[in-house]
Amino acid sequence: MDWHTLSHVLSLDNFLHWLNTLDPLVVHLINAALLLIEGVGVPGIPFEPPMLAAGILVHQGKTSLLESILWGGVANWIGNIGGYYLGGRGMRMLPERIRGSMGIPEVRGWLGRYGAWVVIISRWFGAIRTPFILYAQAAGMPIQTYALYSLAGALSWTAAWQTGLWYFGSVFIELWHKYQWYVIGGVLLILGVVYFAVTRRGKMPADQTVPDEGQAQKAELKEVLDEVERK
Repeated sequence: MDWHTLSHVLSLDNFLHWLNTLDPLVVHLINAALLLIEGVGVPGIPFEPPMLAAGILVHQGKTSLLESILWGGVANWIGNIGGYYLGGRGMRMLPERIRGSMGIPEVRGWLGRYGAWVVIISRWFGAIRTPFILYAQAAGMPIQTYALYSLAGALSWTAAWQTGLWYFGSVFIELWHKYQWYVIGGVLLILGVVYFAVTRRGKMPADQTVPDEGQAQKAELKEVLDEVERK
């Protein structure tokens, strides 16, 4: 395979042509399946590619933004409900000693202090999203309350991601045709900077600690909730 053939196969236009042959329902189903699994509380699910594909289909007029949001948001909410019951059943099967070390009292305290709407806020913070899904039942939140607030959280989160990937995806396509070589150069430059930073970080002294990301997100969420409570 020569360079011309390879560049054609890997070109953005060829990808868009292939994407244009897909049934939008297939893209929605793949997107919904991944967001359902993510909604259960499973971390690291690569939901961005199918959401980007749905955004491009919206840009091409093959589907609507609202339809994409509803497919993903409802699937994510169903996953939340599944995580609520799976977490509740799993907690009951664990010894009390282990349950006490899993953060359930902390979740119960946050719910008692800030109310059920903290379920919506936790949807936006990866480090505490899973505990609020899996521990909600064990912390004493009724399913009716959890279902209502998790629906609001799932729809708002999905709407933000899907709208962003639709808008920036369409902008990227337009910019790519005009400035693709500048984009490639910029990406290579960024990768070089990241590589330099990673290799430099690997040479850090052993006594130099890196802040815990989970603790930072918890502190950030606490600041948001305290600010809302003061209002």
